Amino acid sequence: MTFASLALCALTTLALGSQEPQGLDSAPRAEAPPINDAFKPEPGWKPLGPSLWFDPKCRRLAIRARVVLREGALEHLLCLKGTKEHEAILATSAVPRQIHAGLILTGAEAGHAVRFLPKFEPPTGTPVAIELVWEQDGKTLRSDAREWVYDEAGKKPLGTDWVFAGSELIEDPNSKRPYYAADDGDLITVANFASAILDLPVASTANDADRGFVARTDRIPPRGTWVTLFLSPKARQQPLKKPSITPP
Repeated sequence: MTFASLALCALTTLALGSQEPQGLDSAPRAEAPPINDAFKPEPGWKPLGPSLWFDPKCRRLAIRARVVLREGALEHLLCLKGTKEHEAILATSAVPRQIHAGLILTGAEAGHAVRFLPKFEPPTGTPVAIELVWEQDGKTLRSDAREWVYDEAGKKPLGTDWVFAGSELIEDPNSKRPYYAADDGDLITVANFASAILDLPVASTANDADRGFVARTDRIPPRGTWVTLFLSPKARQQPLKKPSITPP
């Protein structure tokens, strides 16, 4: 059975009201927002785990995170708390495999992670829109997540949507049990990682000297600010219909 089917069985049950989530391993139960965070989820949202909810009405995923970096080169928009805060704008305590399963609940379909050999293949998957919402100076502010990332090569904000690459399921060499690669912290990246859940469908290196994306400091609130990320699959574009031609 693939990770997608395991995860979907686990969190579909949870989202529909089960008391005990089942997964690859014993997953942490849903919990309240982090300490010192006044955020309250909407009544209809289904808790999927720490800092993570599924909004069935809008078919979107809500992730609670905190600003941890405002300037410098980037490899991530979002990382797992305690892993890669030195190169990510946001960090969350949400469990990676639960994020993956939550995206499946929204209707997003995982494609494949970036491939480097025998030739480069960009990651694929459903494009995902990411909206950021936070409180500042008594006001509720919103932004497209791409506005927080600056493309130095193009001299403009990030213009590419993230795709649901889905990370990888790897066998642990010691336990022989499946290991979800995103558990190492690569959640939403701007540099290509085979372990990323969401990645950019373009070539983007993680080499220090060649990283092309930086934090757009003037758009990012102070460090420590709590932010809600809303992840929604983007509607697939319908193919254009051929115009009908009436004979003269």
